[in-house]
Amino acid sequence: MAYRHLPVTVDKAGVLDFSYAGRSSENRWNVKGEPTLYLASNVGVMLAEWARHFVENRNPALERVPLRRTVWRLTLRLAYVLDLRDAQVWSDLHLADAPTCFLDKDYARAVAGFVRRTTPAQALLVPSIALLDRLDLWNLVLFLDKLPADPRQFITAVRRAGTLAAPHGLVSP
Repeated sequence: MAYRHLPVTVDKAGVLDFSYAGRSSENRWNVKGEPTLYLASNVGVMLAEWARHFVENRNPALERVPLRRTVWRLTLRLAYVLDLRDAQVWSDLHLADAPTCFLDKDYARAVAGFVRRTTPAQALLVPSIALLDRLDLWNLVLFLDKLPADPRQFITAVRRAGTLAAPHGLVSP
């Protein structure tokens, strides 16, 4: 299971709409244009990542505008996932100073791009940048171009898990 958040206006059917995945130039694990979906291991990780992006990327003019998001829990079935939290994987890929090296977006993108192009991996388990000292807390980075076009083939269940309100956090289960 993994979590994602979307605007409260998105209904259950819209949870599987990935038309905006990979369009940002700010993503850590993909370059703009690579269809990539980011999911969190739990609501705490999702909230920490959301808060980090909120602080780093939110336009100051919008600080007083309330922001509400619906949290969705997804059950996934994936065949090939590479765990970038594993020291043996770091060694196999000759990564220097992992996981700290992932703080450098260009480095993280290069690693993910290499894995995307040269392995059967459909996804990466990566450390949460917001909680880098806790490798048990992760994000799942899905390479949508390596998965079936119909997400119902790899996402087997979708359930509403609550609502987020910035900057206050989870406000309803």
